[in-house]
Amino acid sequence: MPTFWQDTPVAKAPTLSQAAVDLVFKTKGRQLPADHAWALSQAVTQLLPWLKEEPAAGIHLIHGAQSGNGWQQPDDTGVIELSGRTRFVLRLPKERIEDARALTNQTIEFDGHSVTLLEGRSRALTPFGTVLARHIRVTDTSKDESDFLEEAARGLNRLQIAPTKMLCGRLHRFTLPTGPMLTRSLLIADLSLKDSALVQHHGLGPDRLLGCGIFLPHKSIAAVHTPVDSDGE
Repeated sequence: MPTFWQDTPVAKAPTLSQAAVDLVFKTKGRQLPADHAWALSQAVTQLLPWLKEEPAAGIHLIHGAQSGNGWQQPDDTGVIELSGRTRFVLRLPKERIEDARALTNQTIEFDGHSVTLLEGRSRALTPFGTVLARHIRVTDTSKDESDFLEEAARGLNRLQIAPTKMLCGRLHRFTLPTGPMLTRSLLIADLSLKDSALVQHHGLGPDRLLGCGIFLPHKSIAAVHTPVDSDGE
């Protein structure tokens, strides 16, 4: 697994004066295509057109029980089995929470499958030292894993964050009208609490409304990487 692992101090980021939140909807449905980024984005932005004007807004893709705590994903060409625990999540500025509740009881169609959004509740972003983005858009210059990590580091530097520990996951492919969209997951560890809040608020890279660049707090890095030091501990 490719790594970006440096034992250097993390730069301090400025205090965040206004944070985004997640609005979490319960769902009702049976299945969903794994390749649903475009259909979901189109449906939600038609119902909430103001999302396109909110730089802090993002649409989390829907994940089922197969998602392996956010690291392993189901086959991009298959279907996701939904359950009563499946949630749909929007990343929003706090002042837009009530506007977004217009999604309650709306049904979204996905190529023969449907998902109904039930009641939603707001959830504050937790500044854990480790954060995970399930999808970061891969560009023509970042298809190689090492280049991807270097490009992510440059994006974080623009937020005044100096990453010291990052891991990227395998490629995912989504279908857009303009062609395929490639993504990788990205886990960042050893962040200060300020930097964690900052990257969750701003995200990383383009296409937030297609599920890309949205970071979640991640309780432990042990499930995806256990570094061994020179003493074998």
